[in-house]
Amino acid sequence: MEGTERERIEDILLQLMTRCRERAFCRYMQDNAEYKRLLKISCEADKNYYKMELTKQQREQIDFLLNSRLDATDCELTLTYIAGILDGVLLLQRMGFLDMYVSEDRWTENEE
Repeated sequence: MEGTERERIEDILLQLMTRCRERAFCRYMQDNAEYKRLLKISCEADKNYYKMELTKQQREQIDFLLNSRLDATDCELTLTYIAGILDGVLLLQRMGFLDMYVSEDRWTENEE
């Protein structure tokens, strides 16, 4: 596969899985007590940050730092989400569930 084609496919997969991860989080985890606690701390820190008397250059540099960390963390979360899906598939395979499914498909095809 050509390098640019592979990169395009990886980018599409990352975008798709990011959306799936975000939806799954909203569906299952957004009411998690630990997440709410950490979010409250983060909001308070954000308020304190904007109260600081920083120069424009200092604020821009800190914003760049925070945004670059956020981008890296967001990418890591999506890659971890994909890894979890892959782990789940491998677990199903090791337990024989995927073999049962494939065997059932083969059995059904042979009947026809």
